[in-house]
Amino acid sequence: MQNYYYDTYIEDGTTRQGLRETGYRRTVSNPLKRFSDVAQGAVLPVLEQGPITRTQCVKYAGASYDFNPIHHDEEFARKSLAGGIIAHGMMIMGYLGKCATAYLGTAKFARFTSRNVAMTRPGDTLIIEGRVVERTPGSRGGKLHLSMTAKDKASGELRCTGEIWVELE
Repeated sequence: MQNYYYDTYIEDGTTRQGLRETGYRRTVSNPLKRFSDVAQGAVLPVLEQGPITRTQCVKYAGASYDFNPIHHDEEFARKSLAGGIIAHGMMIMGYLGKCATAYLGTAKFARFTSRNVAMTRPGDTLIIEGRVVERTPGSRGGKLHLSMTAKDKASGELRCTGEIWVELE
């Protein structure tokens, strides 16, 4: 029973769930890739993330200390320009990083940038994709430049782009 917890209600609080498996307790260990193992143009395995839940937004708010009501208060968010609750942009950026580390292992990111181009809402499922766009050999290994995107699964709409520079031995 170590990987289960008792959850009385689901997201909307109307249905009893009982025991629910805790996916967040599973540890995934990906060995760190070596620079020589990664080719220029390599495509990272696609990561499907979602559907995004309000609970994830609230947990992220607590972790980041970003309690802007647009991320959790339905009434406030509906009256705002966003027109409803939206996920934190940095949470979506984290999913780009998750995709990269799933492929590379826990590599040291030398630089990581992102740009949110559209809002992600609870209920959306994201498809995270990436590829190696540049490979620069060095004296001990080298640097990789990854280009990342997050798109809505249903519409294909681009939600976030990112660039990651990684140092590998």
